[in-house]
Amino acid sequence: MAGTKTFINETTANFQVTLFIRAGENPVNQDGSESFTLEAGETVTITYGNETDSFLNGILLFTIAAGDLYSSIEFTTIEDSLLDVLLNTNSIITITKQQTEYILTGSNPPPPTP
Repeated sequence: MAGTKTFINETTANFQVTLFIRAGENPVNQDGSESFTLEAGETVTITYGNETDSFLNGILLFTIAAGDLYSSIEFTTIEDSLLDVLLNTNSIITITKQQTEYILTGSNPPPPTP
């Protein structure tokens, strides 16, 4: 089964996002990328990779908003790093803004109530 993530943009910026897909389970192995646009206030669900390559190694965010160019690229190099945990244990990634920095947070939907 391929990987799936929901991205929520809680800012007024439009982003170009690139996800870097891991080959297998070792973070040093790359298996391509998946790029998409995330508009201001938008929520999108992205499918990436395949049944054997469903982990992420990194993320690139790029925007030009309110006269400022913002670009951030982050990669994990070991399992269980903060970024590895954020990208690979959460099904929802939310982008917010604090001053001039865009912040990524992760979450999972609550379990259904019986």
